Formats: sequence, C-alpha cells, structure tokens
Amino acid sequence: MCLLPIFIIAEQTVPALPTTAPAFEGKAVFELSLACSSLVGSLHDSVPNSLIVTSCMRPPQAYWIRYAQTEVVEHNCDPQFYTTVVFYAGSVSLHTRIKFEVFDKHESKMCPIGQATCTVLDIIKAPDTCCRLEVKFDDVTCGYLHIRAWKSEVNGGESGLELSAGSQVTKSPTPDLLSEEDVADGGGGASEPGSEFMSPAKFSFSAPMDNIVVRSYLFPVINSSDEKLKVTEVMGEGRYSFSIPMQLLELFIEEETRALQQYASLEGLRQEWEIGRQEVALVHSEMISQYKENCSGLQAQLEAGVTFKKSTAKGMPELDFVPVNLHIQQMKVGRGEEEKERVVYTCVTAGCPTAYSHKFKQGGLAKLRSTTPLANIGSTNPSTVTKTQRGQALLGQIEVVLGDLQKEVDSIRSAARGRVLTSVHTSTRALAENVHKLKSLCNINLIHDSLRDLAGAVEPEFKLSETNVVALCRRVEEHVVSVEAVVSSLTPSNIERWCELLEKPLVDFLSALTTTTTIFRKAVIFLFLRESYSLLQERVPLGLKSYLHRHDIVFSQAVTVTITSFVFKLLQSFAVPSFLTQLHKVGFLLHWESLLSTHGDEQGMLEDFIVAIADINQLTFKLCLAETLQDFPQVSGSRYKMCVEVPVQKTMFRLLPAPLQNGAEISVSAILFTQGINEQQTIADRFGDSTLQDQINIRSLTELTSYCSRYRECLGNSSTTLVQKSLRSFQLLEQLRIHVHSRKSKKVEILALSQEICRTVDGGRVTSCKSAKDRTAMGVTLEQTQILVKEMKMAPSEYQHCLDTMRSYGTRIRNAEKNIGARQYAFNALQVLTLPIPYRPPENTYKKKQQLQT
Repeated sequence: MCLLPIFIIAEQTVPALPTTAPAFEGKAVFELSLACSSLVGSLHDSVPNSLIVTSCMRPPQAYWIRYAQTEVVEHNCDPQFYTTVVFYAGSVSLHTRIKFEVFDKHESKMCPIGQATCTVLDIIKAPDTCCRLEVKFDDVTCGYLHIRAWKSEVNGGESGLELSAGSQVTKSPTPDLLSEEDVADGGGGASEPGSEFMSPAKFSFSAPMDNIVVRSYLFPVINSSDEKLKVTEVMGEGRYSFSIPMQLLELFIEEETRALQQYASLEGLRQEWEIGRQEVALVHSEMISQYKENCSGLQAQLEAGVTFKKSTAKGMPELDFVPVNLHIQQMKVGRGEEEKERVVYTCVTAGCPTAYSHKFKQGGLAKLRSTTPLANIGSTNPSTVTKTQRGQALLGQIEVVLGDLQKEVDSIRSAARGRVLTSVHTSTRALAENVHKLKSLCNINLIHDSLRDLAGAVEPEFKLSETNVVALCRRVEEHVVSVEAVVSSLTPSNIERWCELLEKPLVDFLSALTTTTTIFRKAVIFLFLRESYSLLQERVPLGLKSYLHRHDIVFSQAVTVTITSFVFKLLQSFAVPSFLTQLHKVGFLLHWESLLSTHGDEQGMLEDFIVAIADINQLTFKLCLAETLQDFPQVSGSRYKMCVEVPVQKTMFRLLPAPLQNGAEISVSAILFTQGINEQQTIADRFGDSTLQDQINIRSLTELTSYCSRYRECLGNSSTTLVQKSLRSFQLLEQLRIHVHSRKSKKVEILALSQEICRTVDGGRVTSCKSAKDRTAMGVTLEQTQILVKEMKMAPSEYQHCLDTMRSYGTRIRNAEKNIGARQYAFNALQVLTLPIPYRPPENTYKKKQQLQT
C-alpha cells in the first residue's frame, strides 16, 4: 500500500495578528521556502528575532487571509527559515497575491519590520525560480526577502496546481510548473550557489549547510485522539565538503615541503642510504605536484557551483579528498499547537572514509600497514602508533621546548639590561626546568636507537661528534650550571657588569644546545627516512607514495565529516551549560555507525575506516572568537597532531567556560560500531569471516564504556537530569555488551543501543555505508522513527506508517535522487530479502528487477 505523507502548515499563535484561515484539505502541490538578508531590527541597533507571516488574496477576493508563518530565527539579520509555506490543490492560482509580513519578536511583543507582496506568477517566472523582494516599512527598505519555490509531485509526477480563470478551475499544464531539473525539490530556504543570501561570502555560522530539503508530517500521539505530533525532517549539504579538504591539502603540501628540507639536511650518508634518501625525496616531490593538482581541481569544482560529491563520482581521482554525499539530517518535533518545534535528532551522513579510486585488491590501510589488521584497531594503544608518528610528535615537542629555552635566554638578557635581579633568577630557574624537559624528551629508546642507526649510516668523515644521548644532554646541563653560577654571583656592587658576565655562559649554552638538538633532529629525521624507505621497498607492495596518498585521502574525508558533526552538535547544544563543561572535561564523543559488510571490497573499506577512526582520535578542537560571519573552521598542525579552530560569534563565546575561552583544546573520542546488513554480509556470515567486525565492536564497547565512566565522574552528580543520563547510559551499556558478545548474525541491536547511548551522553552522530545513500537512508529513518516512538510518545500503531512515509516521501529518497537522478533506492528484490526487516524499504521505492547498488 502506498502511504502518503501528511504535510502541515505552521499554526503558531502570533499576538496582534489576524487569525489563521482554516487549513486547506488535499495534496501539497506548491511549496515555498523563505529567507531574508540585511534585516533591520525593530529596536535601535538591534539584531532581530524574526519570523514571517504569509497571507493570501485570491481574486476576486479583496481581503487578506492569514495562511502560514515561519518559526522564529533569533539574533540573525540574515535568517533562513526552515518552515516552508505549503499550498494545496485548489488553494491558489497563478494570479493569487501573497503578502509576506516580517516581524521582530521581543518577549511577548510583535514589532513589524516590513512587508513584501507578489503573485504566484511572479515567483514562478523569477530567474532561476529564486525571487528577491524588498522588505519595506512606509516605503523605507528594511531588508530583502528571498523566495525559493518548487512543486510537489502528485500521482507519479503530475501537477496538482490548479489555475482559475474567472469561475472556472483547470489543471495547470506541466510547463507552467517549476522544473525539478532547475530547482531542487524541497529547497526549504536554500538556493543554488551564487545567490546573494546563501553564498560563502554571506556565511552565517548558525547555519553551515546549503540546499536544504524540508519535509513535514503530522502523527498521532499515544493515548490521545486529538493531539498531534508535528515532525519536520531537514536535510542539507554540509558547507565544509570542499573547504576543509582544500585546507588539508595545503597543510599536506607544507608538510611534504618540510619533509624535503629535512631530508636535505641528512648530509654524508653512505651510498645505499643516499640512494634511499633520493628515492624517498622523489616520492615527496611527486606528492606535492599531485596535491597541487588536487587543489586546483577542487577550486574548479567550487567555481562550477558543485556543492557536494555525488555517489556516482566516488571513484573520480580529482575528488578523492572530498567525502562522498556529505549531508546533515535533522528532525524537529513539536507536540500540540503551542509547543515550539525543537531539534531532537541530528546526524551527519556520509560515505565511509575510504580511497575508492585506489581500489581494494590489496586491502585497506589497516591491512597494508600490517598483515594483521586487528592490530591496528583503535588509537589508545601505543603499539598501534607508528615510529614515524611518535617521531613527528617528539620532534614537535622538542621544537616547543627549544622555543621556550630561547625565550628564557632572551628574558635573562633583558632582565640583566633592566637590572632586575629577581627576574634574572626567575628566568634562570625556568631555563633549568626546560633543559630538564628536553633531557626527558630525548632520553628515550626512540632517540637512542635512531642516534645509533644514524651513526652507522654516515660516511667516516661525517662521523657524529657524540652518539651518547646522556652525554649530549649532560653537556647542555653543564652550561646551565655555568649560567646559574654566574647568576648567583650577581650583586648590586657589580650591577654595571651583569650583561658582560652573563653573555659568555649564555652564548656557550646556546652553542651546546644547538649542537645537541641538531644531532637529535637528524636522528629523528633519519628515523623518518628508514621508515619511509622500508615502506617503499618492503612493507607496502603498492609503494610509499600510494600508501601515503591513500592515508591522506582517508584522513581528509574523516576530518571533514568530524568537523561537520562537531559544529552541528555545538550549535544544537550551545545553550546547555553541562554540555560545554562536558566538552572541556570529557571531550567530544563521536559515534560513527557503519553499515559496511565484511566481504569483498567493503572489507577493504572497513580496513580504511579503522585507520580513519584512529586518526580522528588524535584530532582536537579549539573554540575562538569569530571576527566576521564569514569565518570558517581553520585546520592547523600535522597529519599526526591536528587542531581545528572553530570560530563562534561573540554572544556565544561569552557562554563558554573560562578554560575554553582561553584556548583549552577539546579532545575527540571517536568510536566505530559496525554491522553489515546487505547480501554481502549474509555471504560473509555463512561462508566467510566476520571477525574484523566483531573485534571492532568489542574494542568500541570498551572505549564507549570508558567515555561514559569519565562522563559520570565529571558530570554524573551535577543535577538530577545528569544523574539519570549517567544511570541510563550504563543500563544500556549492559544490554549492548550482551549483543556485542552474542553469536547471532546481523546484530542490528548493536547499532540501535550504541546510538541511544550516544544521544544519552550528548555525543555527535555519523551514519555511513558505502555511499551514504541507500543503507544509510534505511538506518537514518529507522533511528528517527524509534526516537519518535520511544522518546516523543508517537502512537506505536503509527510506527510502520511513519517509517514507510519517511522512506517514500522524506528527505532521504530526495538524497537518492540528488545522487543518481532517480527517486529510488538502489536495491533489488533479492537484496531487500537479505536486509533485516527494520531496514527494508517500501515496495514502491526500489526496482524489483536485478540492479546493483551504486
């Protein structure tokens, strides 16, 4: 049976406004999304809390009838309204006049900002179906209204828009309607790239997504015959799909250039190592050229107006670094006419982070890194971190300490010139403390081994002056002792000679420090060379360049998705003080759900996925004050230790805990729960091996339990609500543990339970399959429906109706159309039969004939 969605019109009560006309019966045929720009607040120099009331006048009527209104968008001069204006069959003609009144809501007062009027025909004939009107008050322009229009399909695409000519009513021919090739169906407040109010130049941090699709429904509430649950799905394209990968590529280019300079410093190597150095340097040079081409390709895509990477483009090398089909899915729910809608669900959907164009003949990154992929799961185990990663981190720490040492030397000189003896003593003590830090950093096995290897790899004439780490550090300490001795001899009687007395021991100290740290740097750089040359020759059959390139591709996709999830979770929960405290003390939990199988290419994708999760756990966030509305998140650091600065507006920045305002970094706890649900997983369960999937879930259960324990320790006793959350999370963890260790196939309960735990402790959510289109659609709609029944009190009798309606007419089938041009999921009848029952699409949404997934 084909189930039709019940579209609704917003009916919020607005004081001092005309009453709302009765809702029209019938099917939605014509829909508008509204946005404003450059609005002027009703109060002097105020930023408006704006809403739009829509009224209609249909000839020969001579009076306005209030028709619909939007939600309130607070503190924004360029609001984008999610609530759409829906016109029903028989309700409008081409000559219907529409009035849009923009109000500024302050507490209980409704102050008019201005209004704009037009006809349905004006909107349809507007260029690119994006109509721009001036909002005026007493002939003074107070902003601009941007109207985006689209049709709704009725009975297989026929128009339901009825035109009236006098007293006769006829059905509009298709050419008079908006073409879905020209306008995205369900745009809901967004426009095509290049429009004034949604271009990157007008970026508003509060809504970092484009081309928004809105779908609205009305469902019965349990134990109530009259009360209804208003449900609105919102899906948009994340704005970071191209911008973050471009930043990462620029960072990779800088890092590759630095690597070339480092390898160039390794002089006097024996012939075999000099050959290796040249070969590795050539790889880095080729990668620089490749990445510059990728940057140019991404820039060309942006200039061409491409806003997301379609699933059909996942194998295009020029788009390797861009995540596939990145979208944000939100669900807003309101109960009863008086309750304002609130977001109860936000999930980022994207194809799994993997290198599609590199194929999977030799497996994914985890397998390429080791013959035992399971050894590479998780980032908390030090044994899974490569020597190169440890070396890079160590080198970065050494550079920081060296900077501090130089700073203290300068402080000693400055204090001596200023004749402030207490400052000289303070800086000298700090100098000694930093030398102790340097000694602790360098006196580790990694440095000892690397120094020994370097000594054996250079020609005799380039023999190192010293190869003993302890001796090298002792030399620096001896010079610190000399500085301390001179400082202790400083008195008011020799004040004129302070600078003279200190200069020689300080110069000697810097000379010894330079000699020692130069040797340490070369030792670590030689470690990089050994590791890279080993990859080039032996460990990775496809070669060093392909391995590093694949790793960077996977990392770029994962980072882009993570930043998108973090930003939206931050925006959704910014007004909750406990969440901000959680970010500071516990970190950001990112729950990544995978629907990949453990058979064929998807096994290789999952092996890429493992390494992506490990990389994300090394990521940190930092919140900074936004200078303009155009500010985007900025990435800095290296592949192995990266920090993302997220700009927030001044009003939001004030709400942050003091440590976050002062630049404290927010850690990331990324966990992956995976369960294959398609026919490939059926094959793996019966004839193959699902060990990788089981081990991932066991490891993730441990990590999730650890996060929940830290959550309870830091926040569990703060309030009754948080105590209940903490208790609930551990109850669910016990259930999850049972299912993780069970031996049944297709344990989809793992996904549902881990999702609920994540929502309970305010984590970010990501759902992925191969291309985030078909299986992901089933997963997202299932999760939304479960939330409506369990948490929003939707009548259980409507469970299947809700599920089928969202899958048939909701945002996710529109996502499929955006990707492949067809309003169908890429399942065939056989594939549907192998899906667990809750994940099966309605019959009218897929082809029954044989068809492979895209």
